[in-house]
Amino acid sequence: MNEKNVEVKINENDIVPAQVIKVNNKTITLKTEDNEIITVDRPKSTIKDKLFLETMIDILRSGIWIPVNKKLKQLLRYDWFDSLEEYQFL
Repeated sequence: MNEKNVEVKINENDIVPAQVIKVNNKTITLKTEDNEIITVDRPKSTIKDKLFLETMIDILRSGIWIPVNKKLKQLLRYDWFDSLEEYQFL
């Protein structure tokens, strides 16, 4: 099976801060500063990663804000300090 790399142009307005409000095995639910609810599928790359769910639960409990692409409904691999060109999705 060949995977095609798809280049996605990232609009900085699509990247928003959000708080995790619910975590389960398949999805993560987040709330933006504008109270918009975004449901993100758990990244396939984390299915066997036991620490991922624990980390998401810790983020939920702490109430910290994390970057999310609201258009693509994806979590970002890196933090706010990285440049827009360096953003990668999980």
